[in-house]
Amino acid sequence: MVTAKDVNELLTKYTKKEFLDLTLAGTELMDYRSKVLVSHIWIELLMECLLMKKFKNHEDLLDFDFSKKQKIIFGLGIIDKYMNHELKIFNRIRNVFAHEIDPMEGKVTNLIKQFKSYPKNKTNKEGDLLTNALADGMITGTISGFLTRYLAEALWEILSKDKKKKNS
Repeated sequence: MVTAKDVNELLTKYTKKEFLDLTLAGTELMDYRSKVLVSHIWIELLMECLLMKKFKNHEDLLDFDFSKKQKIIFGLGIIDKYMNHELKIFNRIRNVFAHEIDPMEGKVTNLIKQFKSYPKNKTNKEGDLLTNALADGMITGTISGFLTRYLAEALWEILSKDKKKKNS
């Protein structure tokens, strides 16, 4: 939720022109933001499918937030430590995008750098917001695709095992 402090900070931090330029530049960044939010929905849906396949009485589990669902599938051994870490970071990025007006002010970039898959020798010019956002967007997009694929593979593996059980 936006507070009066947030509004005051925004109005004192930027001139009207800078703010308008930011909103125009934000259209490029909003696409990136939207991709993260939509990917998060897909990933959570996959986690819910996994929980439904693993638990007969799963209704209450589906009411849990993303983080609790993640902890359960990690505890079940569906995801390993590496994937668990990447999901945690991805969820934090999603939360910043969902709850911050200006998420590109360093929070998201710092979170992206916490991905274990983040290239440690990245050489973008510091302060080049658009270049860094596009590069970070590609990294986050790649990781969200990897997470989605990993969870989908896990789900289909469970479905395959279920079919084999029924045919036995």
